[in-house]
Amino acid sequence: MGKIEFEHGLELEHGEGGEYILRFRTPKIKIFPDPTRGHLKQARKEVLLAVRSLIDEAIEGEKKGEG
Repeated sequence: MGKIEFEHGLELEHGEGGEYILRFRTPKIKIFPDPTRGHLKQARKEVLLAVRSLIDEAIEGEKKGEG
């Protein structure tokens, strides 16, 4: 079982059964210059969109398997 800790509150864990666990944590440091804050906000949004895409694909796979 492995765990990857990303900067700014993201953690991805791979379980022994093949599952993935994604954790979102609130950053502890909130004092960033405006450009940095904007980049972090956009990066967080992109990660969430990527997760959404993965979930959508999993749902489509389940729908195809039902038929």
